[in-house]
Amino acid sequence: MKHRCRALLLAVALTGAAVACASEGGGDELVQSDTTTTAPPRTTSTAPNHQHRHHAITTTTTTAPETTIVDETTTTTAPETTVHPATTEAPRTTVGHTTTTSAPRSSTPQRDPDGDFPPGLVTPTGVPVAVLGRTDSGYLVRTPCGNTAEVSEGVFINDARVVIDPGHGGPVDTGAIGPNGLVERDLNLTLSRAVLDELAGRGISAVSTRTGGYGTLLSVRAALADHLGVEALVSIHHNAPTWATSRSPGSEVFIQSESVNSPRADSARLGGLLYEEITAALAAFENVTWSRAGNAGVLRVLSSSGSDAYGMIVRPSVPAVLVEYGYLSNPSEAGLFATDEYVQAAAAATAAAIDAYLHSDRPGTGFVQQPRIFDPQRAPSFCEDPPLE
Repeated sequence: MKHRCRALLLAVALTGAAVACASEGGGDELVQSDTTTTAPPRTTSTAPNHQHRHHAITTTTTTAPETTIVDETTTTTAPETTVHPATTEAPRTTVGHTTTTSAPRSSTPQRDPDGDFPPGLVTPTGVPVAVLGRTDSGYLVRTPCGNTAEVSEGVFINDARVVIDPGHGGPVDTGAIGPNGLVERDLNLTLSRAVLDELAGRGISAVSTRTGGYGTLLSVRAALADHLGVEALVSIHHNAPTWATSRSPGSEVFIQSESVNSPRADSARLGGLLYEEITAALAAFENVTWSRAGNAGVLRVLSSSGSDAYGMIVRPSVPAVLVEYGYLSNPSEAGLFATDEYVQAAAAATAAAIDAYLHSDRPGTGFVQQPRIFDPQRAPSFCEDPPLE
């Protein structure tokens, strides 16, 4: 995975130590601590290509020269599985040359007529939250930073089937930054909004974990999916640093484990479908020099203790995957990612895979049997709640 290596110089606490390679409020790819501060630390910027991906590979692998051509083949045998089972209003955002919106179908504030409360709602400022209960004047909700707050009204989230998670967020956790200045935090959000549009067009109700540039704790993101009782959670990312060049896309999909020796079947099938659809869509683009790791595909990343290493994989109870669409650190791919054509193609492929997961028995492809082994470091979380009303 990518982690833009930053020295986070804390003005208070942490005994003046620097915190490096922070990601996703502690890292989508990390087992995040829920200890938070309410203001971001001062940071020192680094060059765009100095991201560090926090995974190791069980076999010895080194970064290959840019001139090396790698065309790996992954196994295609799928595990057996049985399929189990809102839209969000967000401000417009511009990423590179791409401007898209999320998929609101109704933005009229509502109150529940029977005095009960929905599992979630989108606040008047467009922030999706889990509803914890009723109050005399509104609803008690869980904020993006894991606090509780009261809101007076909102657009209800009922019967959502899918949660889309735009990786990273906030002023500190930008994720990778491409050589063209494209910021992963923003690219993930733009693509997520396009995925919501595609799902809405297919009649699949979905909600995003965040709808703006603010940060959200991993625990809150996972808890939202579990609280809503959705059938799938897809976390959207773009990778770094650049590996060997390849004739084919180096997309990776990380999946949940059933045990130390076996993947969780529903997560694996979802991952296989996403890998199949996304790599096919990206391969259609011409004149792109791709980057690819030696064992790219659908795979698990485990800590040395045998548990799933990454926060957005280990935390959710619902079937969850984390998708790295490609390498934002690779100039050729970064140029592609800044286009409307990429966002549209990647979103359509993602929605098609989710649709197939929900409504078919297709097994997917690209399964890598050998997991990667990595012990992520815990990083403190920097989270400041956005306005809810």
